Amino acid sequence: MSGFFHIVSLGYRCRTSHRLREHFGHSTAFPFDWWITPIEGLIRFLDDWDVDRLYRPDQLRVHHKLFQKAWVENREYGFRLVHEFTRNRWRLATRQFLDEAPQVKARTAHLMAKFDELDSKRRRVLFVRNVSLREEGDAAGCEALRQAVLRRVPRADPEFLLISNSGMAAEGWIPLKVDDSLKEPWSGDPAAWNTPLSTLGFRLHRPGIPQPPRPTQEIPEGLLQPPGWSRLLPRPGFFSSLIRREA
Repeated sequence: MSGFFHIVSLGYRCRTSHRLREHFGHSTAFPFDWWITPIEGLIRFLDDWDVDRLYRPDQLRVHHKLFQKAWVENREYGFRLVHEFTRNRWRLATRQFLDEAPQVKARTAHLMAKFDELDSKRRRVLFVRNVSLREEGDAAGCEALRQAVLRRVPRADPEFLLISNSGMAAEGWIPLKVDDSLKEPWSGDPAAWNTPLSTLGFRLHRPGIPQPPRPTQEIPEGLLQPPGWSRLLPRPGFFSSLIRREA
């Protein structure tokens, strides 16, 4: 059985981070937990490692998709920053999102510093990439991502786990087939993840010790908001204002 001090999600989606946290019982945050990250953009960002560049106003936009939620997107890297900015009651990012950029940037800088702290021979780390359907079979891209991580934290003692629908193989990665085709809920099918993850024999060091509360600055604004159904409710006083208007 292999033990790790940290289990770090490399995307591509927030479902990956959620399922890893639930299975291994941890809540330690890192930069890519709640973003949607195409592999090419993630490689470039790991090499640039520039929080100011990530949040440049001219590279950020609100991306709307018909009949779906809207999110803030970085156009240079192709990152969907789905949970970083506050969304309204219809789960839509607002045009005023840039007002929140300083706080969001500070949170990301904090998590990037935590990622840099993994650069130690004393830190055995499991890096996990769940490839998207578009990335299935892209072994060269997965190897390029592994090399980018090694350039970022060259002194770490890492293992790399590659999760895909097909169980694809790539150099330097441990392949794992996870057949989770559910679109809803966003968190996916627990059994589809827990069963194959259990076959690996991986664990966190010192299991059973309660996790400390997460600092508020590590939690994206979109995750501090109430559940989606409650955001669909009318704002307080909405019906009374209608009555007054009719009167």
